[in-house]
Amino acid sequence: MLAHNFRVLARFVAFRLCLIVTLMAGPVVCVRLGVVPDSTLIALPMVAGLFVLIYTVLRLRFATRFFSCKRVLRHYPLTYYSRVAKKEERGKIYGTVFALRVSIRGQHGAPLMRGVDAAGSKRWPAGFDEGGWVAGDLPYGGVVISPTTDAMLFVKPDDWDKLESRRRELGPDRAELARRARMDKGKWPEPRFT
Repeated sequence: MLAHNFRVLARFVAFRLCLIVTLMAGPVVCVRLGVVPDSTLIALPMVAGLFVLIYTVLRLRFATRFFSCKRVLRHYPLTYYSRVAKKEERGKIYGTVFALRVSIRGQHGAPLMRGVDAAGSKRWPAGFDEGGWVAGDLPYGGVVISPTTDAMLFVKPDDWDKLESRRRELGPDRAELARRARMDKGKWPEPRFT
């Protein structure tokens, strides 16, 4: 599953780099070869290439979640949850933040989680209709994996302070495990869903 998500991320970066090089170097090469006469209009694709570069760098901020998922998977076993329900999604400049609930059928009180695709995709991953595999403690966060497509979502609780009592109930051993996986802090790059 890590290899699949890494390939998706690598394809995204490779495509964007090819596009940026084509937009920024293509006009210069065409002028040097004499294919296109020298003109100020040649700068337009370069400006577009600069915007694509900026947008790609901003999107790669979310792609660093891949390495967070890798760390969580190293410390936690996978547990199957029969229900992964998307509640909301918000498009941000560098990706889409999903609000979701992860629970076992019949269980009530599942916390609202925020998740981003580890490979940087902006779409809701397919395959969560049948549930999903979870690595981590939900009061701290973790990784939710689609059983059919191997897509990974890095998730954290939407309201970190609200789940403080649940985290205390888990005990010091699980708190230490969350600390080793670097999930013990409620940091998140996006505003909360309210």
